[in-house]
Amino acid sequence: MRRAVLTLVLLLAACTAAPPLSPGLTPVTAIPTLDSSNPEVLCAAVDAAWGRDWPRAIHALEALAGLDEACADGQPATFKLYVAHYNYGRALADAGLTAEAVGQYEAALTLNPDGVEAMEALRALGVFTPQPLAACSAADIDAAMAALPPYEPSDVDAFVTVASDRFQVGDELFLVRGVNYYPLRYPWRRFLTEANLEEVRFELALLQDTGFNTLRLFLWHEALFTCPGSGAVPVPEAFERLDATVHMAAELGLRLILTLNDLPDLTAYPLYTAPEHSIAQITFLVERYRDEAAILAWDLRNEGDVDYWPVGDLGGGFARDDVLNWLGETAALVRAHDERHLITAGWLRDAEATIPYVDFVSFHHWEEAQRLRERVLALRGYTDKPIVLEEVGYSTYLMDEVAQGRLLREAIQAAEYDGLAGWLIWTAFDFPPAVACDPPACPAADGPELHFGLWNGDYTPKMALSVVRVLAQSAYRQP
Repeated sequence: MRRAVLTLVLLLAACTAAPPLSPGLTPVTAIPTLDSSNPEVLCAAVDAAWGRDWPRAIHALEALAGLDEACADGQPATFKLYVAHYNYGRALADAGLTAEAVGQYEAALTLNPDGVEAMEALRALGVFTPQPLAACSAADIDAAMAALPPYEPSDVDAFVTVASDRFQVGDELFLVRGVNYYPLRYPWRRFLTEANLEEVRFELALLQDTGFNTLRLFLWHEALFTCPGSGAVPVPEAFERLDATVHMAAELGLRLILTLNDLPDLTAYPLYTAPEHSIAQITFLVERYRDEAAILAWDLRNEGDVDYWPVGDLGGGFARDDVLNWLGETAALVRAHDERHLITAGWLRDAEATIPYVDFVSFHHWEEAQRLRERVLALRGYTDKPIVLEEVGYSTYLMDEVAQGRLLREAIQAAEYDGLAGWLIWTAFDFPPAVACDPPACPAADGPELHFGLWNGDYTPKMALSVVRVLAQSAYRQP
């Protein structure tokens, strides 16, 4: 589900369309003198000039950065300076001053080399050259590899397999009844970089006691690997958290769907061009865990179909064929290194496109149960492979707990009545704004994304939990 919504994006959106170029926006405008030693004066100048006079805003922010000061909103001056350079570039580009616009976008990238907005703007002008990927020395690579011991598989010995349109373990039917999981206090990237493993153990036991048998985890490559210019160089501490989480899940009888390529680079070195470092990182992960039977499947890409929707419809501007070709090539890569784990790809609304490449079809659904049944019927017309409702959920930011419980009951009952191979709820917990963020954009703005949980942010259960508990623990009924 999650597409990053950073404060940067909010700042950019707040600026709306770039204002018409005025004499105060021309690159030759003389900038009035400011008291560059007074943060209050500088912050007032930024507020007054924002969206009206970008050179003056930039001048004031540069002075603030030199003082290492921030304004009342708490955002570092360098962070806002990137936004100001980008918006000034938009204003110049709209006025036909292309060379000057390029200069502003390039200035933005000196402040934030990963600035997607500035990269895309330069790419649109045909002048983007990505910065070389950071590389490690041979000694650093050797040290990273030496610090990470080989993975020791758990005691689980039976892999999940496909039998007709269902799953089985050995000779027994296995219905996925699961949840998409991030620790309550360590969502998104924090899961692999900061999570307290005792808290993870407590939460996994809570989920197992509820009746769940499957968790979907998200493997952020940026957190797991360093120095992408050197291929797959692991971050030992992040892999130790992942190893421990896999073992704890296995001890509790929980199966895992591991999702690769969540929030990948789609700008500087786009995933769909299959850059060498992304291939190396996928290979590293698959080879490390290929003997772990607690893993049910590899999910190759979260909502990759969003990347080929038209730009005006949430889309990423990639060609559908390019994304699906990548999916086929990546499925072949994974199978070449791991013959036993199943493969899927969790698409949002074009799941039928994944059928040639996967062992089972996964789709995400955020509407009512009737629409869910229509989608399942359509998918049944394309394939006899197992079908999994991989993400379904309803936010209590938008509705009360009674409505959330009712909608989840209807969706899960529809999934089981229509003979799906399983379902996974989004998500276990609500996330406090103070932790659902990436510094310096903290705390996160509160909103629907943080309130899909079955438990509140203090572990108190919502009404929907009792509904899901009954459904998860009920005996499976063959349609």
